[in-house]
Amino acid sequence: MGEVFAGRYELIEPIGMGGMGAVWTVHDRSDGRVKAAKILRQSDAASLLRFVREQSVRIAHPHVVTPESWAGMDDRVLFTMPLVAGGSVADLLKERGALPLPWVGVLLDQLLEALEAVHAAGVVHRDVKPANLLLEPTGTGWPHLRLTDFGIAVPVDEPRLTHGPMAVGSPGYMAPEQWHGGDPDPRQDVYAVGRVGLEMLTGVRPEKGSTAVAGDALPEPREVAERLVAVLARAAAEEPGDRYPDAGSLRTALRELRLVDQPAGDVPVVVPQRLALDATGPAGVSWSAPSGPTDVTAAHGAPTHVGSTAVHGAGATRIDGGTRVDRGGHRPAAAPRRGVSVPGVALLVLGLLAVVAGLYLLLTA
Repeated sequence: MGEVFAGRYELIEPIGMGGMGAVWTVHDRSDGRVKAAKILRQSDAASLLRFVREQSVRIAHPHVVTPESWAGMDDRVLFTMPLVAGGSVADLLKERGALPLPWVGVLLDQLLEALEAVHAAGVVHRDVKPANLLLEPTGTGWPHLRLTDFGIAVPVDEPRLTHGPMAVGSPGYMAPEQWHGGDPDPRQDVYAVGRVGLEMLTGVRPEKGSTAVAGDALPEPREVAERLVAVLARAAAEEPGDRYPDAGSLRTALRELRLVDQPAGDVPVVVPQRLALDATGPAGVSWSAPSGPTDVTAAHGAPTHVGSTAVHGAGATRIDGGTRVDRGGHRPAAAPRRGVSVPGVALLVLGLLAVVAGLYLLLTA
């Protein structure tokens, strides 16, 4: 039997680890299900804030993955999420490059449906990128996308707690105003969708600030591809006012291209089962959990990695700022064996919230 966290979660297999914590597959004794679990070391305010933010998001939607439950033990917290066993869009792009037009259309439609729900809940994701778009293993059928990693998501009306500019997000997908510490706005997610769509279409991440696509990089039918590029270029416009005003408007514009009319069987793309899992653990198959390292950058400064929730690839995996784990044998250290101490974690969370509230009162006085 594996280590048991908080008397409930039996740790099965480490997927990856890093400076702030680890991702494991766990067996939840309360319902008998195998789940993904993040175990975070609450060593600083940044990681604690990420935990509070990610735990606060509860959006029930077929294209969204959010935490299900949490527990605390000593100086660590664990929260669980459903396993999504088909890898990520980042994996798919790495393996096969550009995606067929119908697949681009379907994936973007599902992503925008998810963002409509997120924005309707008053939240801006702020970290939309291929690694955070997980895929169910559908074989040769149409993909089923699920948006994940709400670690830097914030309410639209969240007050600024500092007057100093701070960029939060992932380079290559962050809207220009995010680089300068702009207030959260759903159009920042629209921008990221435009960038992600161009990457799906060409297999290459667009250069910063550019939405140009070489004609010979476009698939057939060329006319439809060119119209798609125009839609995505508007979504990824430098000025927020030049973008589609919301996810629904962009979704409508994409649907007018009728990209999804082609049957799935006519498109040679497969989303495999990357995680063969029962209660005994993974059967030697890779799995991708949310996200690569998220950059938090003082405006005009050098990026520093904080609190990533990344695991990707079939070989070495990476989480929380880049510590690598070789699946050939080098495993994360065992989970702590000390007793359950949920009150200690609760006090940490309450303490951080008190600090945040105090800062807000000082800055708005």
